[in-house]
Amino acid sequence: MTTGEDVAGIHLALVRVVSEWSESDLQRQVAEAVDVALDPSAIRALYLLGMNGGAMGFGDLAAHATLSRPTTSKLVARMATHGVVDPVRSGRAVEVRLTDAGRTAYARLVEAGHRMVDDALAGWSPDEIDGFRRQLGRFVTALSGTPPVVSIKEETS
Repeated sequence: MTTGEDVAGIHLALVRVVSEWSESDLQRQVAEAVDVALDPSAIRALYLLGMNGGAMGFGDLAAHATLSRPTTSKLVARMATHGVVDPVRSGRAVEVRLTDAGRTAYARLVEAGHRMVDDALAGWSPDEIDGFRRQLGRFVTALSGTPPVVSIKEETS
């Protein structure tokens, strides 16, 4: 059973992680460091596409990115101009697909993220890292109500 103090401490830590990880300046710095010339909104969309096998329906991308359809349309147009996505129309539906350049950019961002996590885990024992990974995965699954979107092998391939 959790205590109010436990819950408050975990909540505060999660807010800090999300705030730090998604901070626009940090995202921009990471992207620039790996030669990915995209704005933070496009970086988020690139991650969403990459984590979902490289393609998503337009509506799904809008919903997962919590953007309106007009804003998503502008975002996809910007990303297409940068050559990282290809919006493919099939009848009335549009599927947004990563291009080869988009897959390369996603792989670079993932690798940069792995380095950041590795740096943050400096000084942790292998058992501590394994326990943290398992517990964090369990927590995210319980919080989202869904199993993990992607495996480690899929993320890095």
